[in-house]
Amino acid sequence: MPSSDPRTLSIVHDIILRLAPRSVIDIGVGHGKTGVLIREYTDIWNERYDKASWQTKIYGIEAFPQYHNALWDYAYDEVRIGDALSVLGTLPDVDLVVVLDVWEHFERDYAQRVLELIMKKARFLLISTPIQVREQGAVFGNTYERHVSTWSPRDFMDVPHRLVACTGFDWVLLLSSGEPIPYEVWRRHRRWEHLRRGWVAFWKILPHKNW
Repeated sequence: MPSSDPRTLSIVHDIILRLAPRSVIDIGVGHGKTGVLIREYTDIWNERYDKASWQTKIYGIEAFPQYHNALWDYAYDEVRIGDALSVLGTLPDVDLVVVLDVWEHFERDYAQRVLELIMKKARFLLISTPIQVREQGAVFGNTYERHVSTWSPRDFMDVPHRLVACTGFDWVLLLSSGEPIPYEVWRRHRRWEHLRRGWVAFWKILPHKNW
């Protein structure tokens, strides 16, 4: 769907707030909420409320142009239509790429190619994906909405630097091929901090080291 469950929002946007990226690519814009919240926790959080004062560049990629609405025009500097692999190479290098509740829509071979490209193009990649992926076909006539894969942190073991967080129902991963995860980011998402999110989140995160 062009929307997603709100469970991951506090983790995702705490990470974005602490990373303080100056440039972002959002893959799978959908309705546009991610762009609005990135704009809030980069520019507006820093008292740049007027559009003329905004400093963060936010680019979007969306395969289904029928989702276009006023949020796109407000929050994003530019949204390009097409699939991720085709469009990524046409955009500038950035601090952060976000792929939120989208990775499960990628076939595994395609996802690997997207991951390799992002690792060259961005300092950090932020992914959220459900632990249990339910069956889903086309939505609103959009065949890109099909769920075709399931992912866990073990699928990203080859990425040198990883932060793994969990809601109990979703994985949230911050990945980088070149830079360690900043202390100010990962200290909020260590194993013991997951106790506040409940026992399920705590037990699921135990096997994973954050660094």
